[in-house]
Amino acid sequence: MELEPAIEQPQWRGWVGGTLGVLSAMLLYASFRWAHHWGPRADALVAAWALASLGALTVSIWSLVTSGAARSLARLGVSLALVSLLALTIVALAVAAGGNPAGPCGGG
Repeated sequence: MELEPAIEQPQWRGWVGGTLGVLSAMLLYASFRWAHHWGPRADALVAAWALASLGALTVSIWSLVTSGAARSLARLGVSLALVSLLALTIVALAVAAGGNPAGPCGGG
């Protein structure tokens, strides 16, 4: 798909994708920090992280495919969403191998 240089392309998708990617990274950190506290707060953090990661991936890829504007922010969104998916994969493999990502606290 060729992009017309004379047509102004929307930058908001790239900005939203990059912002959601940064939010995803911040919520990933918070999720790891609160992973040992089982309860509504940890559940809300993980749910928000999952939504931010999926949103960053979706909006950033949409921006990269349809627009030439704000490409660096869209790439940032994709990169940070992929970091979240990599972290999810590593934790899932650790749990499958018998590890406990919550650590010695055990919750509470």
